Amino acid sequence: MLTVFNWPITVALAFVIWGLLWIGQRTVFLYSWPKHLRAIDLATFVTWWSIESMTFQIWHQSILAPILLMFVLWGIGIALYQGFVRETFETRKFWIMWWRVVGLGSFVVVIAMAIFAFVVTK
Repeated sequence: MLTVFNWPITVALAFVIWGLLWIGQRTVFLYSWPKHLRAIDLATFVTWWSIESMTFQIWHQSILAPILLMFVLWGIGIALYQGFVRETFETRKFWIMWWRVVGLGSFVVVIAMAIFAFVVTK
């Protein structure tokens, strides 16, 4: 994988972009920001780039595909929960809930992998 930045920089960039989007959502774009869009929704894509960069530079493997498969399985679980437990499946609520789970899960994976990488490399 061709990357310009080392993996610690990509992790820092993911959190900086998330923070800038969060601040922009609350200040600059207060009235023009879409109602149901959160900063973490957009920062998820940068987080995936960070995961790919980190895993390839440290372990020379890509674990982004298994992580995305895990998110698909979580989507199936959320759909089953909404359909059978709550007995109200609404497509819009499903996509919002699933994307928030994907975003938070991505950031948890980045944090866990960064901690693991710092421990392993020292």
